[in-house]
Amino acid sequence: MNSPRRRERLRRTVRSHFIAALLALSMALALGAAFAQQTPAPGENSWNGCCGVTRWPMDSGTTGMMGPRMGSMPRHHFATMSGIPSPYDSFKNPLPQSRETVDKGGAIYEKSCQPCHGQTGQGDGKAGTNLLPPPGNLAWLSQMPMVRWDPFMYWTSAEGGAAFGTAMPAFKGSLSQNDIWAVTAYIQAHLPERPKDSPSN
Repeated sequence: MNSPRRRERLRRTVRSHFIAALLALSMALALGAAFAQQTPAPGENSWNGCCGVTRWPMDSGTTGMMGPRMGSMPRHHFATMSGIPSPYDSFKNPLPQSRETVDKGGAIYEKSCQPCHGQTGQGDGKAGTNLLPPPGNLAWLSQMPMVRWDPFMYWTSAEGGAAFGTAMPAFKGSLSQNDIWAVTAYIQAHLPERPKDSPSN
């Protein structure tokens, strides 16, 4: 029963899926271009190469705008289109770019972030397994120039994901400002792997 009405419905469905795919691709390309233009201003924190830290290696789980576990794309889109909300828009990490800062951030990350975001930041922690949308892929985010934008990072951790429909909690009530900045430094340093025998505080 291949009626003309059924064929027309099928044609419309295929056309709408094709248009949706084109729109998604266009948005991904536009966001990629916007991210590429976001370079740190002179004097702004740039943790790559700091404190003996090298770039976090990208792998098949972290490549591409539309790769797996991209739970933080709505926030990036909002920030790209509308900017960071006040008062976070003028924040700057006051902590020194030091190995001590990164190590402190790593210890806080292990306790407060790793359960959902995973040890390597790929959004694959056990506590985040059934979350929808899934936890953001911080290893992927740490490769983007925008991630070095201090206001964006602090705002994300402080306010959590409620405004974007995610389960990420707001840490402004449970972590001190310096703790949030230390975690920010750790992520901006591309989540350097801590030695296995390193004590976690």
